[in-house]
Amino acid sequence: MRARGTVAAVIAALLLAGCTTPAAPPTPRSAAPLVLPDGYADPGRTAPPVPDCETPEGRARHDPRRTLDPALLASDAAGRPTGAALARIRAEGLVVGVSQTTPLLGRRDQVTGRMEGYEIDIVNRIASRLFGADLAPDDPRLRLVTVPTGNRLVALKTEKNRAARRADPKLADVPTVDVVLANVTFSCDRVANHDIMYSTPYLVTNAGILTRSGAESRDSLAKLNGRKVCAASATTSIADLMAAREATGIRPVSVPDSSECLMLLQRGVVDAVYTDYPVLQGLHLQDPGTTLVDLPGQGGGAAGLAMSKDHDDLIRFVNGVLAEMRADGSLAQARQRWFVDEVRAARLGEPVPPLGLPPVSYTG
Repeated sequence: MRARGTVAAVIAALLLAGCTTPAAPPTPRSAAPLVLPDGYADPGRTAPPVPDCETPEGRARHDPRRTLDPALLASDAAGRPTGAALARIRAEGLVVGVSQTTPLLGRRDQVTGRMEGYEIDIVNRIASRLFGADLAPDDPRLRLVTVPTGNRLVALKTEKNRAARRADPKLADVPTVDVVLANVTFSCDRVANHDIMYSTPYLVTNAGILTRSGAESRDSLAKLNGRKVCAASATTSIADLMAAREATGIRPVSVPDSSECLMLLQRGVVDAVYTDYPVLQGLHLQDPGTTLVDLPGQGGGAAGLAMSKDHDDLIRFVNGVLAEMRADGSLAQARQRWFVDEVRAARLGEPVPPLGLPPVSYTG
């Protein structure tokens, strides 16, 4: 009897404790996105804008259209392209910074685990020309490294980037790569601040706006007055939003990676996403419950592969591969596959393919 009484007393005590114990504290919410107030600079920048970037003198020093002629690339007796950077890459492997969260351009297939997209097609062609046409998908000589949108260019092996890493401990974890192929729009600020040189363009596009379906029509930044508009940090898109604040009344929101804008839109934290149209096409594929609007003639621009300006042989080699892809039609076929066929297959309306590529010219 005493044992039963003891058990009953314990149960009663536990029930009472359960009733009187304070509720567990709520799980802390993740950090809110950064809404950029008036006068606040983009936090993703590792260097200020170049003040003489658009002057004739600035263009001579920082022109992003300046690139190198593949015809001047040296070759060995067997006809194989040579140079210091190419020799190192053949010995150590090619490391390419890509996005794995941008469908159509570059993403990781969740079933196979392999990377796919328009930019990945270009990477694979470059690697096959370096290491042999029979390059296997998992060949260790090709390493695809994910680089967040805001830190893409800091990953390149240049002296200015090494100095930036030494000055900012937060950049210590950014991987180092030989090439960045992640929708890097031509910008003389980037040339000046990161010591890079672009390849010839492989993509030209304009900007667009992505909103939640059912929301009031928002087909221009001016119609987003007072609304939060998201773009990735350290991009030409967030620069566009910062420049448009006064005229449109928008409230720019900065995040480290473009894919995070979609999550904020889905949660209702922001009202729209503004960036290059092909990026928005990929986000639209991920969430068909969104509305995508094209902005012809606004934002965007030409994109190229970014490399260290000191790696002349690598730049010439990449330009040679792109020239080959233009000539044999494989670049156009890849554009058709990813930006037209894939979008039509998803039945999300008539696709708007990227703009035509400009004529190629070399300056060195």
